[in-house]
Amino acid sequence: MFQLLVQGCDGSVLLDDTITLQGEKKASTNINSLEGFKIIDRIKNKIESECPGIVSCADILTIAARDAVLLVLILFRITG
Repeated sequence: MFQLLVQGCDGSVLLDDTITLQGEKKASTNINSLEGFKIIDRIKNKIESECPGIVSCADILTIAARDAVLLVLILFRITG
């Protein structure tokens, strides 16, 4: 069904570039392979405005993945 090659499993791919650090979001290995950063960034900004410094990018990525799987399962049941 799906082939997944994992070479890292954390929220570091959500890191933006800073003056002293090249984030992984725009790294050459990720630039054409990962999508959905805008959505995750919007979620992170909303959570940070309510609970600053509490929730990590990895937490958000985990919850977003869980919810995406649940939505696919629900849609499959409705249409399948």
